[in-house]
Amino acid sequence: MANSSFLSSLSGQRSRAVWAAVLAIVLFVSVNIIVRGTLVGARIDLTADKLFTLSPGTHKVLGQIDEPVTLRFYFSTVLGKELPALGKYATRVRDMLQEYAANSGGKIRLIEVDPVSFSDAEDEAVAAGLQGLPLDRTGEMVYFGLAGTNSTDESEVIAFFSPDREPFLEYDLTKVVYRLANPDRKIVGLMSWLPVRGFPGSMMARMSAMGQPWQMPTQLAQLFTVEDVSFEAAEIPANVDVLLIVHPAKPSPRALYAIDQFLMRGGRALVFVDPLAEVAQQVPGPGGKFVDTSSDLKPIFDQWGLEYDPGKVAGDMVAAFRINAGSESRPQPLEYPAWLRLDRSNVVGNDLITTELDNLVMATAGTLSMKAGTGMTFTPLVATSEQSMLLEAADLKGGRPDFESIVRNFKPSGKRLVLAARINGPSKSAFPKGPPEIEEYLKEDPEAKRKKQLEDDPMPVKQTDEEKKKEAEELRARLAKAHRTESAQPVHAVVVTDADMLQDRFWVQAQNLFGQTIAVPVSDNMNLTTNSIDNLTGSNELIGLRSRGVSRRPFTLVEDLTRKAELNLRAKERELQKQREETERKLSELQTPGRGQQGAGGEKTILSPAQVREINKFKAELLTIRKELRAVQLGLRKDIEVLEGRLWMFNIGMIPLLVALAAVGLGLARMRRRRQRMETEARG
Repeated sequence: MANSSFLSSLSGQRSRAVWAAVLAIVLFVSVNIIVRGTLVGARIDLTADKLFTLSPGTHKVLGQIDEPVTLRFYFSTVLGKELPALGKYATRVRDMLQEYAANSGGKIRLIEVDPVSFSDAEDEAVAAGLQGLPLDRTGEMVYFGLAGTNSTDESEVIAFFSPDREPFLEYDLTKVVYRLANPDRKIVGLMSWLPVRGFPGSMMARMSAMGQPWQMPTQLAQLFTVEDVSFEAAEIPANVDVLLIVHPAKPSPRALYAIDQFLMRGGRALVFVDPLAEVAQQVPGPGGKFVDTSSDLKPIFDQWGLEYDPGKVAGDMVAAFRINAGSESRPQPLEYPAWLRLDRSNVVGNDLITTELDNLVMATAGTLSMKAGTGMTFTPLVATSEQSMLLEAADLKGGRPDFESIVRNFKPSGKRLVLAARINGPSKSAFPKGPPEIEEYLKEDPEAKRKKQLEDDPMPVKQTDEEKKKEAEELRARLAKAHRTESAQPVHAVVVTDADMLQDRFWVQAQNLFGQTIAVPVSDNMNLTTNSIDNLTGSNELIGLRSRGVSRRPFTLVEDLTRKAELNLRAKERELQKQREETERKLSELQTPGRGQQGAGGEKTILSPAQVREINKFKAELLTIRKELRAVQLGLRKDIEVLEGRLWMFNIGMIPLLVALAAVGLGLARMRRRRQRMETEARG
């Protein structure tokens, strides 16, 4: 009877198991049908930094595409085989491009191309502007880039996807799409109180290079449409995308109002102020008169909460520029802390504007800071080291300040001083009551007057006082009608506290190549300018994009251990070099003629016992230090191998072992419960 009951129970369990299996199969098929019909293309990003998740700004840019865009992704398969790291990065780029296409509503067409050497695909890649890299000595070229086109045959290219720019991959891709969707060339309004255009036709231009046009506008014209805006302009043209303001020295109220309202309407600005513009001491401004050496936009800066003192200069002993504090006949090299040569350590954060800058030159720059509670975002871009202090601009004026006194009295503050910053956020107008009084618009524009004189118009049209007043009243009334008391959208600006850095001598050298003058950059000053304008000309969504993580996940423990050991190794190397130099000096002294080691006829040197002992001592010391160096290197390799071995055991062996043990334990527990249940049923 008990056996019959047990067999019946066992049969029932088998039946239930069969039905459960059938239901599982039906459920599996049903779920796949539902997923295939409703969740095609759905993905879940499980990476720590959400590497494959597009930002809201990118989604907005994709949603604003009107005309189709074609993206051709060129990647040489052989490159991925030879350099697996680039192959992995290419996979990420490909996945990101697929995300762009999938979220574009059909507006982006993605084409993947393998440009095999000597093929039509390679010719297309070269014609598109991609940069080929030689794979080996056979001359085979490989490619890893992107070429985009729109319906009007405008093109944008990423010549090569550098792994160094992986944190900015989304920004670079979104910028390509944005420019193809908005192909019109951006307009930069150049509003300068310094003679960046030179003095054409004047005695100054013929006598000195100081009167020649600067290279800065020419370089900008290669990327943007540059339109001059008078420093006495009553309004900024509506077609200007970014206003480049250079050294606003005592700007008039009407010029300040024009800048203010441009920003209130949503315009962007790149501002170069300066507590001591050295070029302003040497040449007159665009109006033909010398301008003040300091510049400021105080009413506007005050609305932002931006603190800037036009009477203070940032000094830095670490970044001090080496100058000749003497004369040509008696040179005296000196590290001048008011002139700065800045490197990568002076770049703050990881902003898109400064990510690739590592050589900036500034002369008598100022400092920036932000008051608390203003609602504006203050993002430092470039700063001094902690070996800095504020210098009085008045003490640095003139052709040759007291350089030695400046260095002698230098006392580091222990704080970093901000030299350039990005400003974002809502702002109120610096002119809450509207435009300035009518008298401001009755004044003559000295720059416009000088241009008319240069044109030599034989029949100039003269206005009566009544006509001038009527014209000024109409202008002011129109400005008052369009007046904005607060920004229509967040203000976007970049402020740099040195205008001298735009002058040719601080960033470019002219070289003659086959009869042509070629401008060769010697610093990143112009790159800072173009990067800032390039970023500011983008949409709010593009400006809002920030750097992301990278797909490479290094062993930080291994890297830290390697770094510490390498520091130790370098210290040993320095010790070896120092001892070697000291011993060589001693040997040189011992071998000096007159000590009996060389005859007058130049016969073979005979070493004294003291020299022999010194040489043997040096060899012994050298051998000891080399042994220590080898010990450090072996210890480094041993520690890394032990750590890597443990990590390998943990990832490859320990995790699967733990999973297996958990599975065995779960299986044993289930078998025990099943046995207990069967015994209970058998007893019943």
